[in-house]
Amino acid sequence: MKEIKMRQDDKMFTISTDTRNYQTGEFFLAIQGKKFNPLDFVNPILEKGCPYLFYEHNEMNHKLVEKLRENFKKTEFVSVRSSVEFIQELAHYHMEEWKNKSDDHILFAISGSNGKTTHKEMLAHILSQVLEGQVVATEENNNNHLGVPLTLLKVKDQTKVVVLELGSNHPGEIKTLCDIAIPNAGLTTNIGATHLEFFFNEANVFKEESYLYHAVKNNTNGEGLFLLNLDDSYLRTLPLTKGTISFGHIKSHHPQAVVDVENMKIYYNNMAYTAFHPSVTGDHNKQNLLLCVLIASLLFPDQKEKFELAAKKFIPAQNRSQWLEVEGKSVFLDAYNANPSSMEIALKGFKDHLFKNHIDLKKACLILGDMNELGEKSAFYHESIGRYLKKLGFTHAYFIGKFASSYAKGFAGGDVIGSVQELRSDFKEKCLNKFPIHFVKGSRSLQLESLFDIN
Repeated sequence: MKEIKMRQDDKMFTISTDTRNYQTGEFFLAIQGKKFNPLDFVNPILEKGCPYLFYEHNEMNHKLVEKLRENFKKTEFVSVRSSVEFIQELAHYHMEEWKNKSDDHILFAISGSNGKTTHKEMLAHILSQVLEGQVVATEENNNNHLGVPLTLLKVKDQTKVVVLELGSNHPGEIKTLCDIAIPNAGLTTNIGATHLEFFFNEANVFKEESYLYHAVKNNTNGEGLFLLNLDDSYLRTLPLTKGTISFGHIKSHHPQAVVDVENMKIYYNNMAYTAFHPSVTGDHNKQNLLLCVLIASLLFPDQKEKFELAAKKFIPAQNRSQWLEVEGKSVFLDAYNANPSSMEIALKGFKDHLFKNHIDLKKACLILGDMNELGEKSAFYHESIGRYLKKLGFTHAYFIGKFASSYAKGFAGGDVIGSVQELRSDFKEKCLNKFPIHFVKGSRSLQLESLFDIN
């Protein structure tokens, strides 16, 4: 592994795993899928002069590579035992090398049930506005066993901080990602009912997501920066060790950093940090932005005022807590992911927005899609959200997907629709034209944004 040159002409090489977006000069790693073999499609990238091509060692690949070698003499073909393990090990060695170059290099990792991507997007934006060209962050939600190493291999000598999102839907995955990345700072956002088809209960979710806390402490002799959410009943059980800074609301368990969403301030160590942003909806998102200003300021204390200004320019990622204007109607779109805890938080934030803007709940239309990956209690969780809608006081709702009837049962009303396609044909007449404001949330697989012809 270490014999492979990490540099070309004193520059870090980059690895591509997709022939469709290969750039000249990149190395290529062939990751074999269940339905296709990338070696069948590599001729165009080899014609561009790909210097190294790594492939998984097996008899079929050996025969394919022998033919490729005859036609592409300038490419070095290297077999590896496992393509996935190879890129993970390569990323790990790269992180070791990067961190050894400076004690000031920071890898800030983010885990948790809800809000990982939002925190990542906010923190990366705030840091990048001030430390231009010195921040590497997870793109979109490429937070798994392949996305994490591909992100880490983009780190260059001039990189000062990496903002890394860690995702998991099976036990042990956070540990694997931490072993690769070696984080020395981090945050676990919260613990909720996510991926219960494999975790079964929130206690197991806590065990998985909180591994990041232990990894940061192990990697820093117990002193690494970690933000601890005392408003979460699971996370507040973690030890408040050196380097750990607790945060939460005034009425929570005496946090070191006190969140004041109403005034858009977070107080820590006798100092106020502000993050005013008129387009960020919901107390949860406002807290997220405040916390990211604090984190950036803790990492680079002399840049506090610049980070506060940068927060004002944050734009939510597509399909995530995003306000849109569609044919003169307001649409709150959060169609990238959904689980019971994130659904409740988003609904509460939407109601608060209506209340603060003096909008009657009867003027709002809710469009809720399935919450996937909840296991055998899926119907129960959807019915519970339906009851929560009723409790909040909403009156108009459309439920879409295989659990639509469970939503409707809890809500004691609403329209039950099997799929987005069924609603699209008369969506404008049924819903969009009848209500001035809309709330749209569901799991990614439903593609609820397609109701509004949004790509």
